[in-house]
Amino acid sequence: MKTAAIGVLLVDDHFMVRRGLAVALRVEKDLAVVAEAGNCEEMLAAYRQHRPDVVLLDWRLPGPNGAEATALLREEHPGARVLMLSALDGDEHIHLAVRAGAAGYVLKSAERGEIIQAIRAVHGGKSYFSPGLEALLHDRARKVEISPREREVLVRAAAGERNKEIGDHLGISEATVKVFMARIFQKLDARDRAHAVVIAIKRGIIDPS
Repeated sequence: MKTAAIGVLLVDDHFMVRRGLAVALRVEKDLAVVAEAGNCEEMLAAYRQHRPDVVLLDWRLPGPNGAEATALLREEHPGARVLMLSALDGDEHIHLAVRAGAAGYVLKSAERGEIIQAIRAVHGGKSYFSPGLEALLHDRARKVEISPREREVLVRAAAGERNKEIGDHLGISEATVKVFMARIFQKLDARDRAHAVVIAIKRGIIDPS
């Protein structure tokens, strides 16, 4: 008896990326691209209609990002199997994806064979991470987390605002902003605010604007 192919839903806002992935996956007899989507809303609609076995999901999407889209999908369909495929390799990106319910995280720089291996693993109920990513996740668990308020301060600092401007926007004093910045420097092991912003963007704590 012939085994049914693994149905894959491709989610990426770039049409050519989806086309390339579709061509690469359709070569495999046990994989079938059942639908494509360019954003979270399209993904949810496609999932309801096609009920794919695995959702191959990019992080950067218009509207909700990959982690947020994963959370929305799994809230509606708790059994959904999501594999994140992204160019972003910050420990915070991986953490947020896993926390939202993603079963794996593969870098877009991965070879075709690795992506196929990851899809099969996730479909089989296992997790899969590109080499080195699990170590990043474990390292993050040992780091002191940035609080939501500290993240807000970082976002403002990344926009080039000075302490007084940050305080005015957040409704806190300039002195309090300085306290937050000192904590941020310590938590990120940063030399100064510019260094802190660079580290935060690289790790995925804040998005580049």
